Amino acid sequence: MADLDVTLHSLQSKIEKIVHLYTKLQEDYTKVASDNQELQKTIEQQKSVISNLEEKHKILKLAKTLNINENNSTELKYKINELVREIDKSIALLNK
Repeated sequence: MADLDVTLHSLQSKIEKIVHLYTKLQEDYTKVASDNQELQKTIEQQKSVISNLEEKHKILKLAKTLNINENNSTELKYKINELVREIDKSIALLNK
């Protein structure tokens, strides 16, 4: 009978350890999932910043080109149309 009590006590102890480990793993998972969401938000913000900087860079390049080639109106119209198409694409992506 004493042998049965020792075995039962050992089994209860192991179950308690497993439950404790399971609870800790759940807490760790929740923390990792939260960190993942924060990192995803940061990535999206950085993508937005990069996109804005790329647009500003294109505008600066266009302004520089306009200053050099003020007499070439055909090229200017082409570049303006290209920018309008890019803006339309951006708007379409934002609407998705």
